[in-house]
Amino acid sequence: MRKVKLAAIQPGHVDVPSRYDFASGEYVNDPGEIIESVIAPQLAVSVALLEKAGEAGCDIVTTSEDAASTSDYFMDITERNIFPELVDRAKPMTEAAFAEVAWRYGMYVVGCYYIRQGDDIFNTASIFDRKGEIVGQYRKTHFPANERWQCTPGDNLMVFELDFGKVGILICYDIFFQEPAQVLALRGAEVIFHPTFGYGWYDSIGEATLRTRANDNGLYIVTAKNYVYNGAGKSSVIDYWGQVMCDAGFNKDVIVTAEVDLDQPKRQPDWYYNTPITGIAEVTERVRRERRPELYGAICAPNKRLKVPDQTAQLKILEGIKSGKYHW
Repeated sequence: MRKVKLAAIQPGHVDVPSRYDFASGEYVNDPGEIIESVIAPQLAVSVALLEKAGEAGCDIVTTSEDAASTSDYFMDITERNIFPELVDRAKPMTEAAFAEVAWRYGMYVVGCYYIRQGDDIFNTASIFDRKGEIVGQYRKTHFPANERWQCTPGDNLMVFELDFGKVGILICYDIFFQEPAQVLALRGAEVIFHPTFGYGWYDSIGEATLRTRANDNGLYIVTAKNYVYNGAGKSSVIDYWGQVMCDAGFNKDVIVTAEVDLDQPKRQPDWYYNTPITGIAEVTERVRRERRPELYGAICAPNKRLKVPDQTAQLKILEGIKSGKYHW
């Protein structure tokens, strides 16, 4: 048996005072003040929940997307833009905090935050091992329109081998697309960790999407979402049948945990007709053999990519956001 205790956090969002809200007329773009008043307090909320997972004896826990909330500033492309500087200043404190928790409790931490490399900023999830060392990193590959304004998408879907099994990571919007989860499953992932700000256009379709991804690919999905009362999404653990094992409901600053046995196969009974007909009781293995990849070429055909608006258009949209014409 390979029993592993999976966990996800559901942190509340620290209120941003109007003086630190880039869309406010009172905005003061002081990186030091923002780190102290917004970034550090938000990170502390996430770290406190990671500690709860450690105290509960979890083997691995994931944060929600952008655990330090630097993304609050990625749409400011005016001359007051401090997003790159916030990313650089938040990275070491974020990594140090996650590494310390991972080491202290002897558990893996999947921590999501932004990392700058050269001129590119990546939405990244790092895996900190039981000693607090980074043993893998994934860069978000699918972006909603606004995230491209200052960030660069990753270009690889990776599976990481940990001491209990193989895992993959998808961040937020990645889960909207069926192909990334399928690629990770075909590469051997047994669990997908999913840090997110939201997982669907509305709550029920988001949960249905996760359940479908888990069932279709025969793996567990562990989603960590920030708390929004009655908003789209809840932190949860979903099993390989697409069943919700646990979720955080509309509760603030909580964790969800589930112990699973990765050696427990997804089997149908010997008497179920598909088993004697195919000689394969393990559902995921059978479905993979029944796939017809030669028919799926259209999925990989090049498509017409969305263009990122130029800065003039971005500034016009930004004015619409400040006036309340556009919002989320």
